[in-house]
Order: sequence, then C-alpha cells, then structure tokens
Amino acid sequence: MNRLTIDHVTRLFGRRPGWCVSLYMPTHWAGKEIREEPIRLKNLVGDADEQLQAVGVAGRDIKRLLEPARRLCNLDAESNREFWRHQYGGLVLLLSTDGEEHFRFPEVFEEQVVVDHRFHVKPLLKALQQDEQYCVLAVSQGGVRFLEGCRSGLSERSLEDMPDNFQSVVRGDHHKGFNLHSFRVRSNTGDTAVPHGHVESNEEHELRRYFREIAAAISDALKEDQRPLLFAGVAELFPYFREEVEYSHLNEQPLTGNPDDLSDEELHRQAWPIVASLIDERRLQILDRWKHAAQTDLGDDALEDIIVAANEGRVETLLLASDSHTWGVYEPETRKVQRAKEASAENYDLCDLAAVETLNTGGQVMIFDDQTLGDDDVAAIYRYAV
Repeated sequence: MNRLTIDHVTRLFGRRPGWCVSLYMPTHWAGKEIREEPIRLKNLVGDADEQLQAVGVAGRDIKRLLEPARRLCNLDAESNREFWRHQYGGLVLLLSTDGEEHFRFPEVFEEQVVVDHRFHVKPLLKALQQDEQYCVLAVSQGGVRFLEGCRSGLSERSLEDMPDNFQSVVRGDHHKGFNLHSFRVRSNTGDTAVPHGHVESNEEHELRRYFREIAAAISDALKEDQRPLLFAGVAELFPYFREEVEYSHLNEQPLTGNPDDLSDEELHRQAWPIVASLIDERRLQILDRWKHAAQTDLGDDALEDIIVAANEGRVETLLLASDSHTWGVYEPETRKVQRAKEASAENYDLCDLAAVETLNTGGQVMIFDDQTLGDDDVAAIYRYAV
C-alpha cells in the first residue's frame, strides 16, 4: 500500500490553479465483488463529470481531467485486472491538470466525490495517523509473515532481510543486507533473561539468532511508528522475540498457536478484538485529557482560536468529528478567519486546515465518529497557554 507522509498531505491540500477531483471509494480484498468495483468507480466519475459541468468547465477539459479514472473502469484490460486485484480496503484517486495519483489503504472509505481547487484530504488524515491500524508478526520455525491491517482485514507485507524460516538461519542460507547496528536489543528484558545457572542449549542459541534477525528486519518498517504490534506464534517463542526487539507498542498479549495453519483473515479475526480494545482505551484517554484541559487555558473548542494556535505550532492534540466541515479562509498575516456558508472555489474546509497545520508542527490528530466536540465539532489540547 502507498506510504503517505505529512509533507505529501500538505502538498495535496495546497490550492491549485485548475480544478481538482478527489474520488474515494471502498474496495474489497478478494471475492466476486472485485468485478463490481469498476462499475462503482464509473458512477463516481459520472458524478464528478456533473459537478465539473456545474462549475462551468468545458467538455474537452472534463474529458482530459477524468480520463485516467475512466480508463480504470475497463475491466477487460489486463493491466486494470491487476490493478483491481491488488486493493486493500479503500481506494483514493486524485485527479488534476498536473496528473493523477492513487492510493490504496486498509481503511474503508465511504464513496465520495469532491471537486475543488484543492484536494479533499480529511479521509487521508485518519490513514496518516494510523489510529486504527495495527501489525502482526506471525512466526514459527517454519516461516515468518509480517502483516499490516486495520478494521477491515490484514495483508502481508514483504520486508527486506526477513529470514525465510528458522532453518535458513541455522544453515547460514539467510544472507543479510542490514547493519547489525540498525536495531537495538531491549535493555529491560526482565523475566525473559536466561536464569542464573541456566546453561543455554544449542537450540536456544539458534532461536535467539533467529529472532535477532527478525527484529532487525522489522526495525525499519516500524521506525517512528505507533501502531500496535501483535505476536502470533506458540507461547514458547514469544519471550525470544520480546527479548530481542525494542518497540514500545508491542502488545504483551500474544496470539498463541501455530500461525502456519491460519489465513490472514483468521489472524485478523483473532487480533482485531485486542486491537479494538487498545484503540478504545486510547481514545478514552484522549477524551479524558481534553475534558481536564477544557477546564484550563490548555483546552479550546473555538475553531478560530484553534486555527491560529495550530498555525503557531501550539496544538498538541486536535480532536475532530469525522463529518465536520466548516468552510472559509484563514489569513495568516492578520490571523483572521472568514467563514463561508458553503464550499466554493475560493474557500476550503477550515477543519482540514487545522489538521494539516497540527500535523506539520508535530501534533497529533484524532478523528472521532460518534463524539460531539463543541459547536464546530472540533477541539484542541494546547502545548502551552498564551
């Protein structure tokens, strides 16, 4: 799946001279529904065509702008069949006179078409923040799988330097390209350390080598990451991995059993209840922090104030309702917000602006589906008061 960065979202949110079309749609990981997805995309392209006509874009310009999306609607083309077979849960197509970009995400997006002079980025913010994503490391002596996913499912990701299996390490068949200093061994091994007087067997020694190389392989994949990581494997192997890897979001509740017998879907069914509980706990903690901050100068739910604070780098955490929209324009020179009753070519979603500015200055954005967050469905926890 595509890797999205804060800088990328900021660039997408910037105003452009021509029209931009943002297409969001859910997709399927497998099954007969895959053949229906080009039809659904065709309907979205039709909606975009109508919106472009309504704002006065010439027919030939509409045809040129939407052509990359229209090509994908033809399932008979071999390249398109490959495209639709490799979806994850949500597809984003971004069209402009500068060209076309598409992103695949594990998140399931609602169908949506937005025509504006900038791209619609709020659905991307949730994907960027990873707040509903997680990873699974499925390990046995027979093989290793690293999987990424979210509420809708898991998908395996190939990692450079990941050993094929235990025997490839024992025999020396696994040739690594990584630097052994690219990962760190946990210093707080605690109960995973070898007991005093214990003589380590040759198999234990080789298992430590095996998991040391696994830890090195996932170090780059999880660098600056906050997704929960779940270990799937027989219970006896988990202490070896826990001792070698240093990752603060490793869950202490492993999925026990031989993962070789489980499909990606079956692993997801076991893992998701654990992950969902972690997500709910984190969101409740954020809401509790907001309630306490709201009693002081460190909490705010006035959109105008929040935008100014985000622009100045004072927002530590921004809370947004998933369906929040407030149209208008912000002038950084005067620090003034001008609201508008509806979207137009001259304005944009001020909630998106607040989110992008928060991310640009190292803050976090939490998007809630079922919370009331003030009159504008937005709230903030500040780093410091002014």
